Amino acid sequence: MAEKSPTVSVIIPTYNRAHLLGRSIQSVLDQTYQDFELIIVDDGSTDQTPKICEKFGEKIKVISHPTNRGKGAAMASGLKEAAGEIVIFCDAHLLGLKQHHLLSLVLPLIYGSAKAVLGVDIPEKISPSLLNVAPFLILTGQRAYYKADLLPLVNEMEDLGYGVETFLFTKFPRDRTAIVLLPGLVHLTKQDTSSLAAATAGYLRESLEILEISARIQGLVPRELSELRQKISALLAKYMGTRESDSNK
Repeated sequence: MAEKSPTVSVIIPTYNRAHLLGRSIQSVLDQTYQDFELIIVDDGSTDQTPKICEKFGEKIKVISHPTNRGKGAAMASGLKEAAGEIVIFCDAHLLGLKQHHLLSLVLPLIYGSAKAVLGVDIPEKISPSLLNVAPFLILTGQRAYYKADLLPLVNEMEDLGYGVETFLFTKFPRDRTAIVLLPGLVHLTKQDTSSLAAATAGYLRESLEILEISARIQGLVPRELSELRQKISALLAKYMGTRESDSNK
């Protein structure tokens, strides 16, 4: 790495991930990248997340939302407060995050022509050809950008919820979007961290928000999508209550 490498802000949006957050924070702090800051955006957590953050003191910067506003808003809040020239977004429920993972995300920006970098967590042994049949990889929570390229989009990101990643994918040219492999990084699923009912509700809500953003990008909201939203919202209200029952991706 050159001595004059750009400064980096690592942003972790989180909601009710206290049981995993400490390990994720420590894994980032253990890196030796020469100049970076770690920002935790607590999106209205109702668990022990604030206490976990307090343990790290001034080593991290904490932004707290009074209520749960969704992933897009959490990412936007972190972006606004970031001091780094490059911003890396990471999910809170990661295991095994290493320095080479962070470097893999920033190097295509620094030494290549990439404007957006998407990181794909995979097992240590896997065929890269499998990536050709996995379009959902655009939804990955591990991604990096130059802050200056994202700031013009920050206000739109605020209300997108889980659709924020789909939105961002459409804003950067395909030939300037790099996909990098992050072998050994473990991305825990909702089934690993919550009950079956909570996991199902979470995936329903995420899918709905992603569908809505896809329709908005195309300039239309079909009647079928509106009806689907009403049905899913009714199910969530009946079985899971408010969105506090869900968790950020």
